[in-house]
Amino acid sequence: MLLKVIAVAALAVAIAVAVFVFAMPQPGEPGAPNVKFTEFTPDRTDIKVGESTKVVFNVQNLEERSINGSKVMIVIEPSGYQPYLSISDPAVELPVMQGKDARTGQMQVVITAASSPAKEAVYTVKGILLADGKQTDVRNFDLKISQQ
Repeated sequence: MLLKVIAVAALAVAIAVAVFVFAMPQPGEPGAPNVKFTEFTPDRTDIKVGESTKVVFNVQNLEERSINGSKVMIVIEPSGYQPYLSISDPAVELPVMQGKDARTGQMQVVITAASSPAKEAVYTVKGILLADGKQTDVRNFDLKISQQ
């Protein structure tokens, strides 16, 4: 009897894990072009009020065709960060990437801490890559803001 209970419990756990794995969102939308970040790196992840961090990114086209009209959206979570942080360019239009393995080259945005809601706050900075109107890649990092 105990073996049956253990077998049923193990089966239930296996089913729950399988459902979780298959329900997880995939990095790119179906039908989205194969365009990915090769780099999405901040120069600093811990800044004080009045300081800035530069986020450097590079994007690569892995499609055989030219990719035009792509962009990187910089999103900060949780929402409501606007009184505390500013982004130099929250939507960066990318240059045309002509054919396979073409890259944008290093591009950057600057995030500046204007103030902090507390002695210390942590935000998640996301780079969302869109090509042909579809999400193709996401990168993120945590940014800690401290008062002077």
